[in-house]
Amino acid sequence: MGEDLERETTELLQRLVRFDTVNPPGNERPAQELMAGMLRDAGFEVSLLGRTEERPNLVARLRGAGDGPTLCLLSHVDTVLADPAEWQRDPWSGDVVDGELWGRGAQDMKSQTAAEVTAALALAQSGWRPAHGDLLVSAWPTRRPAGARAPCG
Repeated sequence: MGEDLERETTELLQRLVRFDTVNPPGNERPAQELMAGMLRDAGFEVSLLGRTEERPNLVARLRGAGDGPTLCLLSHVDTVLADPAEWQRDPWSGDVVDGELWGRGAQDMKSQTAAEVTAALALAQSGWRPAHGDLLVSAWPTRRPAGARAPCG
């Protein structure tokens, strides 16, 4: 099972890295839609909500059997600028070379996003549900209007 989770996480991370989500302008929608579909197919209630069409928040909820606290896995999929001339490899390649995955966001924060989504998918697909409370997976744009709260806040 561990090898499957590692492979699935790597494959999702490769797909996420291949989306150019440099902020500004962000344009996280294609990456968010990919994850939304995966989570929806696994039984999560999924919403894409945002101030602009290109930069929605992903909010996916797996309901528990009873009332209780919510565990929120929170990350973002936008990245800072990457100048391909300054990189040894294409910053949007997602290539794995000598056991290392290359690309903008591979270490921060798309790797965490891929790990959280893969773990949540594995739990949901196994039939697991929280005994109390909900499991929430959320990915959002990092630049929010002043006073805006993160989806888990």
